[in-house]
Amino acid sequence: MAKTPKAHKQVGEEYLATAKQASAVHRFPFPPQMVWNALLDGPAWTEWLPITKVTWTSPKPFGPGTTRTVEVGDQIIEETFFAWDEGKRMAFRFERSTLPVSAAVEDYRVVPVEGGCELRWSGKASAPLFLGGLVTGQLTKGLVDGLPKLEALIAKQPDRFK
Repeated sequence: MAKTPKAHKQVGEEYLATAKQASAVHRFPFPPQMVWNALLDGPAWTEWLPITKVTWTSPKPFGPGTTRTVEVGDQIIEETFFAWDEGKRMAFRFERSTLPVSAAVEDYRVVPVEGGCELRWSGKASAPLFLGGLVTGQLTKGLVDGLPKLEALIAKQPDRFK
């Protein structure tokens, strides 16, 4: 029997500003636009993170209010983007999910640096007892382990992300 997603707190910039966050940074030897394009490629997420499926549920052009659904095994996460700066930043909250959290956000920033760019991620999940820290830790580990895989994916298929 499929799990039914539950609504979470409506959080955004204020949650990011006040919450203790986890973070990860990875330097890429590619132009920022290639990394950004990889973030827009729904199927690519399944190739570098332990994600089963990503479905953009809003039409392009994407921006604040854009939605997508992410599946991680039998878990479902419905996301709403509250910040969008094309080519530079996307940040979303977990609107509804089957995860044991009351609120969660992720913030992805693509920053030009000499010789390429950096992807700077921060995230936070809140939940009863120790579960918020556990979910935040799992998100962080996924990103830390996944970002080198994203670099390898872009290197292997550069035309896909131009």
